[in-house]
Amino acid sequence: MKNPDLVKAILEIPVESQNLEFKRLSGNKIVAKIIETIVAMANTDGGIIILGVDDPEKTKLKDGARIFGIEEDATLYDEVMHEIKNITPSFNSLEVTKLEFSDNKTIVLLSIKKATNEFYSIKENVFVRLYKSNKKLSPQEIVKLSYAKGFEKADRELVDIDFDLLDTSYFYEWKNNRGIRDKNIKTILYKVGLARKDNNILKPTIAAVLLFAEYPTNLMETKCAVRVLQYQGKTEKFGEVPNLLQLPKTIDGPIIDIIRDTQNYVLNLLKSGIRINSGFVNQYTIPERVIKEAITNAIIHRDYNLKRDVEIRLYEDRIEILSPGLFPYNITNSNIGRVRADGQRNDLLVKHLREFPDPPNLDLNEGVQSMREEMQKQNLYEPIFLTYPAYQDSVNVVLFNEHQPSEWEKVKKYLETNIYITNPIAREITGIVQSHKMSRLFKKWVKKGLLLKINSESNNPKDTKYKLLDSNDL
Repeated sequence: MKNPDLVKAILEIPVESQNLEFKRLSGNKIVAKIIETIVAMANTDGGIIILGVDDPEKTKLKDGARIFGIEEDATLYDEVMHEIKNITPSFNSLEVTKLEFSDNKTIVLLSIKKATNEFYSIKENVFVRLYKSNKKLSPQEIVKLSYAKGFEKADRELVDIDFDLLDTSYFYEWKNNRGIRDKNIKTILYKVGLARKDNNILKPTIAAVLLFAEYPTNLMETKCAVRVLQYQGKTEKFGEVPNLLQLPKTIDGPIIDIIRDTQNYVLNLLKSGIRINSGFVNQYTIPERVIKEAITNAIIHRDYNLKRDVEIRLYEDRIEILSPGLFPYNITNSNIGRVRADGQRNDLLVKHLREFPDPPNLDLNEGVQSMREEMQKQNLYEPIFLTYPAYQDSVNVVLFNEHQPSEWEKVKKYLETNIYITNPIAREITGIVQSHKMSRLFKKWVKKGLLLKINSESNNPKDTKYKLLDSNDL
């Protein structure tokens, strides 16, 4: 098909990224490299490979001269399409779009969807995508990432723990709320899927221990507590005397207590404010509902195979909530809160947690969107989600306690439809006259993780481009 606007947009992309790569059909082992990238993108967050166009960072050619088309070597293109059939399991997450550039040049877009159930491999090798390259995983890394991505469900695994340790007030609160009349805890948990037989021996699941045991962390090898750290200033400082305002607080117990106790503890800290270097007390204006939602999500949807606690870090200007585990199923950094998740990492835990009276989770899949709306009502920056590859196996939610300037709203609105922005364009839409003032704002937004800076070949600040950190190029 002919789509000159799309071709123009492709040629304006300044650099490759985690979810976008340019490939000419030339050179040694190019077919193997393309297949490797297809597998790596599918195993990460999906992406697009543009065939027939030279890499903008590796060529001196400009505009249409960068387009060689798949006609540069049609045989290699046929080999790529044939080799895709050797990806295992059967690869059906690819969409092929052909763009006619001229009578004898065709660009091909390979749109790759994110793997949602298991890793793809080629010749028994599993790859994942880094920022601009691919990485082959070792067997140990495959196992670890399988849990982090939700392919393996830790909450369903069995543990060798006596059922008497689950016969608690939390169990009866859950049981009575469901109207279950049976009195035998083993029978009840077996019938509802919270216990299974292993070599004819009935054992509880990790989900059952998290729901009902009084001290889950002490009973299992995994970690399932929350650590709250409060810092002076805007950064974490290492040394003989760390800049902690007080000793870290560890919050443990059944998951329903952990969620409520963590919410109450953090909210009480924020109500009292944080003393800043000037001697004044900085008051937090982040909506309570946003903090509660972020804490609930971090605890419920974390990877319980990773032996790390959820960490909540309070700084002078923000809150960071670090949760073990990557985005599962179809969720990515760019679509979270905008599309409905195809599933949940800890679905067994989630479905039984909501059976408590006054549950912390309504399971309506509207949490992130409501967080954005609440922050906007207070004229605060939207929540920022930082994850792979910056964090190899975690998601960090950043909530800034800072009002967004009207200039940011104008820049953000422009970037939602135009992908890239430069200093001259930003000054035009914001009304800022001085170039250096706009540059300072860009530097501030990049530092906060709102924008990604893309340096130009000319190193001229006027040509430097910026994009939203969580946006895809296409």
